Amino acid sequence: MADAFQKDLSHLSWQEVYARQEKRAELLPDWLDALQVKPGDHVLDIGAGPGYVSLVLAERVGPAGMIYAIDRSAEALAFLARLQEERGVAQIKRIVGDAAKLESNEPPGDSALVTLVLHHADEPEAILRSVHRLLRPGARTLIGEFHPDGPCKIGAPKQHRLAPDIVRGWCEASGFSIASYRRQTPEHYRLVVERPA
Repeated sequence: MADAFQKDLSHLSWQEVYARQEKRAELLPDWLDALQVKPGDHVLDIGAGPGYVSLVLAERVGPAGMIYAIDRSAEALAFLARLQEERGVAQIKRIVGDAAKLESNEPPGDSALVTLVLHHADEPEAILRSVHRLLRPGARTLIGEFHPDGPCKIGAPKQHRLAPDIVRGWCEASGFSIASYRRQTPEHYRLVVERPA
């Protein structure tokens, strides 16, 4: 019998979570291109965990940019801190906090990634409202999730997957406009939304 789905990932080490993030590397180029991430950008990585995506983002924005790796787990971000030190990556600022309640004194972000996070969250709509508040007008957010109609061979089980129409509705209720939708793989979809200028 398969183990019950654990939203908080407490059954895994951060090394195991990082390995899971690495397995999604094929999705990243499409995510970053859809957001038009460029050198010098400031990007929010919501639910960054141990930081695989944050490190890829840091390479894209270069030393003139900044990645805000946001996660409620101090241990996950400590794992990322060790990787940053090993690799000499300075342009990631780690922020321990609940993305649903986050306040920031940082400049507004140029874009945000909310990838394979919402199905783990207790308040997914509140996360999207928070992201909307933390972005500059005209900024894009990419939301990636597991599709309920997928084969469910990887990722969250069907009953924990979020239908695109539900996520789209949350985005619109948060003040975003829908820019594009695409099924990336049989298991994954991505939605790009914009904070109106």
